[in-house]
Amino acid sequence: MNDGKYLEALVAFVEEQMLPEGFEVKTNQKIYNDDGVQIAEFDVEIRGRLGTTEIVWLIECRDRPRSGAAPGSWIEQLVGRRSRFGFNKVTAVSTTGFTDGARAFAKQQGIEARVVESLTPEAFDWLKQVEMSFVQRRADLENARVIVSDRNPAHLLAAFYRVLQSATGTAEILRSVKSGGFTTVTNAFLGIVESQNLFDSVATNAPPQKVTLEVTYDCDDDHFVVVTDAGDVRVEAIHFHGALSVSETLVPIGGKTSYRNLETGEIISQVASFAPHDIAGNSMTLEFHRMGGDGRTHVFLRKAKDNS
Repeated sequence: MNDGKYLEALVAFVEEQMLPEGFEVKTNQKIYNDDGVQIAEFDVEIRGRLGTTEIVWLIECRDRPRSGAAPGSWIEQLVGRRSRFGFNKVTAVSTTGFTDGARAFAKQQGIEARVVESLTPEAFDWLKQVEMSFVQRRADLENARVIVSDRNPAHLLAAFYRVLQSATGTAEILRSVKSGGFTTVTNAFLGIVESQNLFDSVATNAPPQKVTLEVTYDCDDDHFVVVTDAGDVRVEAIHFHGALSVSETLVPIGGKTSYRNLETGEIISQVASFAPHDIAGNSMTLEFHRMGGDGRTHVFLRKAKDNS
């Protein structure tokens, strides 16, 4: 684990899940003096009210594999931050452990020491998967023809064609008379594909399957209109031409880690993460978190570090 931002996000996520309601968790908070100069940055800051007391908790993370165990000098810095910025509690989280001196000094100063470390497969008896199946359904609209009645007045048809000519693929030019909401022609295509279960007939990992759909909107209470500067134009039909594909990828497990209290040995969370996978154009990591004593497993999908 060599991405410090990932470590901060991991710790923040786990703590946020375990905190009572009313607590706020922030990451990478930059602190400035009266002259606008940055004087500090807090990895994870937690604030909330407990009884009649306001709790302000700082968690600092250190992920420097090449530098070895966290030194006592880091603990000294955290002691100074606690005093200067008025934190009730400060926790140090390291992926490389702590030197004996740092561990002893942290205990003396009341700085809680925690570690995030790799685990052997035997420690993950609650998760047997060594790979995860990702199935992605894709509907690509190649072109569409929006059909309206030629009985509309000439000035209304002219306004309609102006809207079509200036519209981009992401333009929400269709308004539903049923819901009142606007949508794109592409989303209308996706809606028809899903409602007719067209993916059921598409072979997995095969070349895209061409599809032509001629959809008629003849219900007075449920159809689209195109809003123009001359008035609404009712859509009678849309002819869609596109391609459907279904792909399945087996993604191996990327790592198994434990987040625990160094002094007490308490396991705060065990995390299994699968290697990044492209989902809708984003590199995403799927994580399984087992935290607390209730045995519940939380599933979390996060952007991989290249997209953070």
